[in-house]
Amino acid sequence: MKIVRRVLFGFILVVLVLSVVPFALPLNEGGIDPAQLVNDPDGAFIQLQGVRVYYEDRGDPQAPAVVLIHGLFGSTLTWRYITDDVVAAGYRVIGFDRPGFGLSDKPAEFDYTLGNQADLTAQLLDALGVESAVIVGHSAGGNVAAAFALRHPQRVTRLVLVGAAVGFGGPPAFVGGLVTLPPVWRWGRVGLQAYFTRQNVEAVVRGFQADPSFLTEADYDGYWRAFQTPGWDVALLAITRDLPAETLGEADVRGIDAPTLLLWGTADTVTPLAQGERLLGWLPNAQLVSLPALGHQPFEEDPEAFVRALLAFLAA
Repeated sequence: MKIVRRVLFGFILVVLVLSVVPFALPLNEGGIDPAQLVNDPDGAFIQLQGVRVYYEDRGDPQAPAVVLIHGLFGSTLTWRYITDDVVAAGYRVIGFDRPGFGLSDKPAEFDYTLGNQADLTAQLLDALGVESAVIVGHSAGGNVAAAFALRHPQRVTRLVLVGAAVGFGGPPAFVGGLVTLPPVWRWGRVGLQAYFTRQNVEAVVRGFQADPSFLTEADYDGYWRAFQTPGWDVALLAITRDLPAETLGEADVRGIDAPTLLLWGTADTVTPLAQGERLLGWLPNAQLVSLPALGHQPFEEDPEAFVRALLAFLAA
């Protein structure tokens, strides 16, 4: 009986420590106003669903629109090497930082589900006077692009999924509820702030490439700026909270009718080429183009090859 009491006492003590300790650990609650980090003359902010969303709009407003939706840790910066070439080919290019990323607001109370992110994309297009567009989604942004194609099919002229995480499934359902518990939420913030140092952010960015030697200090500066804004850690936890509520499976993907290009780096280790081949079997109107020896972000590693494949699909 003594052993049982000791084990029970020890368990209660551990729970109490884990519940109390994180609130004694310091957190960085500050940050730089995103407006001070804008360095692009085409950049602007717009208020959507009560949050300030950063976007960049380039090209002739009357030209066919191409909308770029970035993935995890991405932003408008993601597309910096390709936008000028796509504009020069006769397109209007619109990129935006999804809420929770880049220079957009990162509130905990925002609805980060795929459906709402797709609807916010539609609201941005409404505000910019765009009726329909080519929708390009990368990695986790591919899920938002696919959700947009399902919820707003009449607004999608073509769909492009780049190294897309569509069909991967999200975290288990219990994770969404678990992360909302105050001690878990606090531990999450402590852990995220401890891990995402400048050095580790650079390591993550390098890991997206098969050959990261092209990356410059300016590239790393661009990725680091999101981690200088208030609430970036809160947003990552809120995204983790909301993702289990809505994921796309095979049945959903089979409902996408838009002509679709799957663009994949053959050396992608984040979403391997086999994922693209699986999506090719699910999508009723798709083609797969592989880009040899490129990693998870081919638009950075070899922008010329990426733009060539993209424009060929749009012109076909």
